[in-house]
Amino acid sequence: MKINEALLKAKKYLLQSSIINLRPSLESEILLAYVLKTTREWLHTWGDQLLHEDDFEKFWHYIELRKNNYPVEYITHQAGFYSKNFYVNSNVLIPRPETELLINSVDFFIQHYQLKNIVEIGTGSGAIAITLALKYPDINIIATDISLQALEVAQVNIEKFHTTQNNLKNKITLLHTNLIDSVQNDIDLLISNPPYIAKDYPLEPHVLLEPHTALFGGERGYEILLQIIQESQKRGVRFLACEMGYDQKEVLQNALTEVGYKADFYKDFAGIDRGFVAQK
Repeated sequence: MKINEALLKAKKYLLQSSIINLRPSLESEILLAYVLKTTREWLHTWGDQLLHEDDFEKFWHYIELRKNNYPVEYITHQAGFYSKNFYVNSNVLIPRPETELLINSVDFFIQHYQLKNIVEIGTGSGAIAITLALKYPDINIIATDISLQALEVAQVNIEKFHTTQNNLKNKITLLHTNLIDSVQNDIDLLISNPPYIAKDYPLEPHVLLEPHTALFGGERGYEILLQIIQESQKRGVRFLACEMGYDQKEVLQNALTEVGYKADFYKDFAGIDRGFVAQK
């Protein structure tokens, strides 16, 4: 079978799926390029070449996984974030484009107030901590997670992007702890994309394959966010930035005001409330 024939067959097969926002052509190309260790552009250029039987079988295995809701990112172990490809597996949440807005939201404060000591809660793949450390050479980051398996993924990414110039291995400290329980340092800025989905909120099947500890924030969804706000107040954290659920602005604004934070909320690409930056 030729490459272009295999892609067409996969596209037609995936079209039978009920997955929301499925991109049959793109995802077929991504998976075949992964199998062949090449690029999508190469597939288009050499589409008339014959596909080895073993490669086709491996490709079709991945297509079957995808048709059964398994995320492409977990198959290829790659997720794009802030123009970089991060290693991911099923132990971590797949980075989302809207989380790039969380990083953008703290740019002004890091630069204007020359913030140095940053803590990230729930680092997962390490995408937020690594992106910040690459953008700002003078900061130091403690990245915490309650999952040892997630911290192993973050370590892989730190090593992947480390160079002698950026010195990531020394700028980012990974810490196995709940929230900031074991953090001894002073904190200038606390940043987090915590679990914030309500326990009974209906999610698409492929999302439910991601780690539930990184998805669900409690019965109402915002319980962990409330804990983060309380811990930040106790520790005298001056700046706090978090991603949040679409319907949590009022509750979180009240909680922030109650403990002395002035918050600015931002919206995502769809115009939905998605996060805040708060200043003590």
